[in-house]
Amino acid sequence: MAQEFEIIKIFAHHNRGQFIFARHVNVDHDFEIKEGSLLGGIPVLNYLDMPRMLDDNGQPRLDVFVFRQLGSLPADYFHEGQVVKLVVPE
Repeated sequence: MAQEFEIIKIFAHHNRGQFIFARHVNVDHDFEIKEGSLLGGIPVLNYLDMPRMLDDNGQPRLDVFVFRQLGSLPADYFHEGQVVKLVVPE
């Protein structure tokens, strides 16, 4: 089952690639990122320990995840506000 995410921030690190902060639209659905997972059709790294974004009270936002794409893409492939699907292999 595909999960929907809204991209809220994109951060490019000079030697580690692009990081995508995305809000899980259907928070009530559990999922696991596995090798071969695709975000918006692009392979993403399987993090064992994903960094989290904090809310205004310093608490972790459990609806926001950080993805790191594998390989290079055009800088405008993803953009803030875009809704993308995360497809996880069976």
